[in-house]
Amino acid sequence: RSVSAFLLNRSSDLETDIRFAQKRFFDLRSGYEYYGLTEKVLMRMAREAGALYKIYTTYRVRRDLFEAYLREQYRKENGL
Repeated sequence: RSVSAFLLNRSSDLETDIRFAQKRFFDLRSGYEYYGLTEKVLMRMAREAGALYKIYTTYRVRRDLFEAYLREQYRKENGL
């Protein structure tokens, strides 16, 4: 699935968006619930973005880097 399709089809309410935006890091479960991606795809994209951190046995994703990566991929796909 393309990043464009993902961004257009993601549905969430404003309160959820605000709470999620306040986090600097999110765990994989929160990420795949919020973004609607599988764990494997989320990890691959976070790794490509340089936003994946392993803390002991838990993976965390740095939200600002991950979302910058999503925006950049969207621009590339849409020729912006």
